[in-house]
Amino acid sequence: MISSLRALSAAGAVLILAACGTNPPPVVSVSPSAGTVSASSSASASGTPSGTATPSTDASPTAPSANALVLQPKGIDNENFGTPEDDVEALLTAKSGKPDDSYSGPVCELNDATPYGRQLLYGGAAFLFQSKANGNRNSKRTFTSWVVNLEQPLKPSMRLADGYPVDTTFAKLKQEFPRGKLTRIALGEAAVYVFRTPAGIWYRGDDNKTPTDIGAGSMGTCE
Repeated sequence: MISSLRALSAAGAVLILAACGTNPPPVVSVSPSAGTVSASSSASASGTPSGTATPSTDASPTAPSANALVLQPKGIDNENFGTPEDDVEALLTAKSGKPDDSYSGPVCELNDATPYGRQLLYGGAAFLFQSKANGNRNSKRTFTSWVVNLEQPLKPSMRLADGYPVDTTFAKLKQEFPRGKLTRIALGEAAVYVFRTPAGIWYRGDDNKTPTDIGAGSMGTCE
């Protein structure tokens, strides 16, 4: 069984907790360095969700505010991956308010030594946090990844780093990032396609034509 926590793998999209259990919005978690991935048609964060996520359905994007939170290759604003969860959550709250929803639980219930994870959902964006192996709900967690569903507009309080398009194809990405690489990752009978840019931001899709998500940070496997 394969499932992913969009985001503890990146809302409306996946690198979220790579997990086997409850159902947060779909996500896939892939580690740019290791190339591991976890995917699901309905992403899942293991554990009991705190509520039902309600992705943004506003079809008309709003321009980001002047001090919008910037989603970067190494984290958000000046908070890099590996930063304690409390610090990153405080930044998110200060700039974007409370999350629309959150999920927490074991990252992979098929692994007894799994980390414990949590993800915060803001519209189409998910921010993921994980503990070390053998974690539990009381374990300290650090920021591991963010993921954005390209089919949902970002909140005005957030924006992607400059130079990363949202309306694109894998072919166009290869032209814009000649040193980037598109990889097909088999997941049982299915597969996902991941294009990694040199700086670390990646795009993911269900076919080799059009990406559905953009993210940065680690993506893991649970199968």
